[in-house]
Amino acid sequence: MIETGSYELLSFEVARQKLRFDREISLGLFDLSSFRIAYCPGDFVYVGDIELYQWMWCDKIAGLVVDGDMTIEGDLMDNSFDGVTAFVLARGNLRARTVTLGGAEVVVRGDLRAEGPVFNSSTAGRCEIGGSLHASHLVTDDHATVVAGRAPARSFALGYVDPTMSEKLRPAKSYLDLLTPEAAEEFDAQFRGAGPEIVMRIVAAIRAGRSVLRV
Repeated sequence: MIETGSYELLSFEVARQKLRFDREISLGLFDLSSFRIAYCPGDFVYVGDIELYQWMWCDKIAGLVVDGDMTIEGDLMDNSFDGVTAFVLARGNLRARTVTLGGAEVVVRGDLRAEGPVFNSSTAGRCEIGGSLHASHLVTDDHATVVAGRAPARSFALGYVDPTMSEKLRPAKSYLDLLTPEAAEEFDAQFRGAGPEIVMRIVAAIRAGRSVLRV
């Protein structure tokens, strides 16, 4: 459960009129009138993991708007993979341990820094970074991911690639191309092909401290 600290909770309509986040976030067709928006006018620090699907459906928070820098002392996760989940709009920089996005809309006007990898896997949603992405890896799987500045040297794409990212993302045939031989054998024994399931298994292994990605 989210506890109110350095932000305020606004009704969706009041927040939209006050913050005008709908100019920067694609809201889709889902009725959000009964939800709330978490708003921080300065820097935002959260201790723990943020799981955006839980924020949406357990806490009735459809989005988080931060006018300053956003720091997550944990992981930023979205386990929805269908787009009906809370959005994030950070008008400064964003930092987290790892980032795993399904169908969420995540817009960072500054830099995004992750201690580990960034995995974006869903045909829904998008990840837009106005600055540079600093992470061990960037992996996109049919996801609209745009990085205006520099991307990690180990940046890979399965499926769709935004035209502006064609020179920053290396094509991969499957997740097995990205894994160590030992991890490739392990995951292929249970999953035939790419998709949300294998992403969650790979990221769970990384968060457990295992070195499963090629370097």
